[in-house]
Amino acid sequence: MIRLGFAVRAVGQPGLAASGRRSSPPHLSVALAGLTDMLRYLSRIEVRFYRAPLLLTEAGGFVQLAESADQLALLAQRLAAAGVRVSLHLPLGLALATADESRAAAAIATIEATAALLAALDAERPAGAVEGIMVTHLDAPSSDLAGYRRFAMRYRALSAQARARLAIEHGDAGPSLGQLLSLHQQCGIAVVFDLLHWELHNPENLPLDLALGLALATWPRSVRPEVHLSSQRGEAHLLPGRTGEPSRVVAPRSGQHADYVAVADLARLLQAAQGLPPFDLMVEAKAGDLAIVRLRHDLLHRDPRLAARLA
Repeated sequence: MIRLGFAVRAVGQPGLAASGRRSSPPHLSVALAGLTDMLRYLSRIEVRFYRAPLLLTEAGGFVQLAESADQLALLAQRLAAAGVRVSLHLPLGLALATADESRAAAAIATIEATAALLAALDAERPAGAVEGIMVTHLDAPSSDLAGYRRFAMRYRALSAQARARLAIEHGDAGPSLGQLLSLHQQCGIAVVFDLLHWELHNPENLPLDLALGLALATWPRSVRPEVHLSSQRGEAHLLPGRTGEPSRVVAPRSGQHADYVAVADLARLLQAAQGLPPFDLMVEAKAGDLAIVRLRHDLLHRDPRLAARLA
């Protein structure tokens, strides 16, 4: 069964989960309280995969973990009992590939603290189980061969715990899926397949079933892969004005995620996945939880056989 998930904000239940997009993130204990509230909502809508807005910076990350130990222990019990998987997306700009040693050191510290956080959230699962992963980008030009080597070297130097929980995603520009598959060959990092990014940036002309299969093959057998699904926004939309400014209608940008996911995109991905290893699917639609509800409904009417593969 494929678990469908959404990221951060529950559109159908405003106010849940403090946003991770802050210049100064809240203390971990505050974010964990938000995750506890979100877990109740996930149970109501039968969603068992969630990208949480949990952010530990290099400064004080392990201190916050120690200060939140009791919360983490209780939440780990609830996550295991509910069968809910929690993943994270590391901040944009976090760069293991950078030539700046101070930025690289900060990135390593953030990754190690975040890996310890995810391990704490998985503590009540079967021994050795890895559910929580953190996703990053290369954050280097596709032509920067030295950047790939720096990333690989620093990835190999991470703790075993961090290596097991760190995965890299290709984008709609820059390093392609094929180039990240080459990076995997250098250091062993798992590659997250993103359907929309593959559609927009596929210089190797990989067909969908092969591209998906190659990405899934980069994951160790002990870790269930994560795959990203979204549809590109195709319509103009209203952009609310800031204080004192009127709202305005803007055209969609290339690569911009739509509010919902076209059921044809989900069906195409599931058909390409026939015979491939199982994975979980992060629905990166702006409507989040509501997009999942609609996808389930639409796929059930379009193809009940495919719908039966979703949890």
